[in-house]
Amino acid sequence: MNFSSVMIEQFTVALMLTSLRVFGLFLTAPMLSFKAFALRFRVLISVFIAFLVIPSLAGTVPVPSSTMKTFYAAGLELAIGAFIGFVTRMGLMAIEVAAEVLSFLSGFSYANTLYRDPALESGLVSSFLSLIGLAFTFTLNIHLVLIEIVLESIKTLPFGSWPTQWNAQSIFILMTQSFKLGLILSMPILLVYLMFQIIQAFLGRTSPQLNLFSVGFAFTIPLAFIILLLILPEFQAMVVRSLENPLRLVRQGVEMNVGR
Repeated sequence: MNFSSVMIEQFTVALMLTSLRVFGLFLTAPMLSFKAFALRFRVLISVFIAFLVIPSLAGTVPVPSSTMKTFYAAGLELAIGAFIGFVTRMGLMAIEVAAEVLSFLSGFSYANTLYRDPALESGLVSSFLSLIGLAFTFTLNIHLVLIEIVLESIKTLPFGSWPTQWNAQSIFILMTQSFKLGLILSMPILLVYLMFQIIQAFLGRTSPQLNLFSVGFAFTIPLAFIILLLILPEFQAMVVRSLENPLRLVRQGVEMNVGR
């Protein structure tokens, strides 16, 4: 078999651009970028997936004519994959907002109100719910869905092009939707603790000798476990709801060239 220099150059460019797009997803997607997943292993998987996808391209990858265009195309492909993972992370922000509200009201993150250490986790309940949400993403095969979207984008979204649907306005709308959904999910938590605070304030007025600071934590912490028992059966539906808008935005950008 004879391989010309043009074929070798096209193969190298296709391997580089494809692996960079996949690697961008492995850098930012919450279920693919956790610390236990070694960076070298992520690079190896990205290159392996690129090897599998290259035969479907059939030499359609244009070779950049200059070094600057090569760097531009490489950075853009990395940004496309990173954007897909970043949008997914923004969708899961709704779960994090509800978890932060529960962690703060229950008293598990009370120390963070006095001294905020960025090197430490925000709260016990928040970390627990974040891990549960991450586990549900694997149960729902969201990681496979994201990889499938990236592979579809290689066929429908040409190298060196950025979808017009992925703009600052769409990101802002997605951010507001995720924050609004997080507040909606945390409404039952807010109502339960509001009722408890009202009862506690009433007891404080009727019995001033009670130390409400020590008595309050004795009730807020068990109350948090009761709330967890109530919301965990519906937690999978919450994860699905939080990922609907991000996946819709990603698919709009990926499928914009279908049929052209």
